[in-house]
Order: sequence, then structure tokens, then C-alpha cells
Amino acid sequence: MDCVICRCEEVLLSDIVRAIEDGYTSHREIKLKTRAGMGICQGRTCRLLLDQVIASVSQGPVPKTIGIAPNVPIRPIMLGDLAKGGGKAK
Repeated sequence: MDCVICRCEEVLLSDIVRAIEDGYTSHREIKLKTRAGMGICQGRTCRLLLDQVIASVSQGPVPKTIGIAPNVPIRPIMLGDLAKGGGKAK
């Protein structure tokens, strides 16, 4: 049975395992390959799960590289305001 690891981007465990088996081992590589961690939470929810999957599949420690870093929006705006032109810079 497959399960969802990254809920925001609907990335499945099998997608991540396949990426690791294809040679992608760092968080950044897996993020770019599968989109895990690119959703609205920016990896806050799936980061620990990714660590566990990487360690389990690769039979070793998680690489100590810069991986998924959360990106906080500068100022969130409503999509309707953007469509009306309310998000224009002055």
C-alpha cells in the first residue's frame, strides 16, 4: 500500500523511493525531482518523513546538506484581489 508523504503536492512514498533508487539522495535533489516540500507548508510537514524515508531506503544517515528551507510569503494577498489588480505595486 502506498501512502502520501507530501500532502501539499500529493507526493507518494513510491515516488520518493523511486527517486532515491534513481540516485537522488539529498533533500534538494528529491525536492526538485518529486516536488516534495514545494507546497504551501514548504516542507514543514513532510521534512521529517523525508528524513526517515531517505535513511531507510539508503540504509545510512540522512545527508547533511541544505535541503528544504521554508519560504515565507512576504505579504499574502487574496487571489480575488490579485485578479482585480489589487496587488499592484505603487
